[in-house]
Amino acid sequence: MSSPISPFIYSKKYMEPSSPLKKLPRLKARGGLAVMYASIRALILRELQTRFGRYRLGYVWVFLEPLLTIGVMVLLFATIRQRMAPGIEYEVFLINGIIPFFMFRTGVMLGTSAVESNKGLFSYRSVKPIDALVARNILELLLKFTAYMGFSVSFLWFGYSISLSEIPNLLFYWLLLFIFMFSCSLVFLVIADFSKEIVKILSPLFLILYLASGILYSIHIIPAEYRVYLLYNPLIHIFELMRNAVAPTYALVPGISLSYFIYWIIITLFLGLLLYKRFERRMVKSK
Repeated sequence: MSSPISPFIYSKKYMEPSSPLKKLPRLKARGGLAVMYASIRALILRELQTRFGRYRLGYVWVFLEPLLTIGVMVLLFATIRQRMAPGIEYEVFLINGIIPFFMFRTGVMLGTSAVESNKGLFSYRSVKPIDALVARNILELLLKFTAYMGFSVSFLWFGYSISLSEIPNLLFYWLLLFIFMFSCSLVFLVIADFSKEIVKILSPLFLILYLASGILYSIHIIPAEYRVYLLYNPLIHIFELMRNAVAPTYALVPGISLSYFIYWIIITLFLGLLLYKRFERRMVKSK
């Protein structure tokens, strides 16, 4: 009969581990840009769900709103539309003013409520008010530019004259308009945190801009002595440049300047970043 094995005597196979311990992977710290990207991406998805999740026709409205406006304007100015936009087909003229303006207007208006709508998320250190603003502006750019491309392709299909030779310049103008929208949104984001009444001021202001930005008519028809006052409006410059990019026969009036629009971008962006840096903590705090 074999003697019992002492509990203090172990064979070699029990003394050696069956397999070496695997080292746990070391987590890499994400940089500030990576954290901001992840935050903005999540906020964009949240905005999509908030704006369109409850409405089946939500995405259709992105195309329907400019379509209705274009249809009404074409009917109203059917007999004089050649005078309204010389050198360019009136429908092409309209989509290069209405859709970019709608993007700018909606982006700035939604920016005023970006803090209030996402206040609960600011308890997470990775989520900042500027992330919510960027998410709303990027989403607005994607929606309106998709609508713009849809209308442009449809117009080409139906035989409208749209030049494709200046596409890089056209894309550059859209990018500049987006930066200007973000700059203005940043300014009004801070102002709206102090006073919600700014929304009541912005609504009539955008109505005035809509009528004074050459959206429905070409500034060619405005007498030169009055046109000089309209040219103080930076939006006219970018819309006219967009129209010239898709229709080289559409001549630019004296005074249209890309540099002037870029100056506006620099000034508003500097002011917006300065205000945001000064009042970011106030916006993050719960009220």
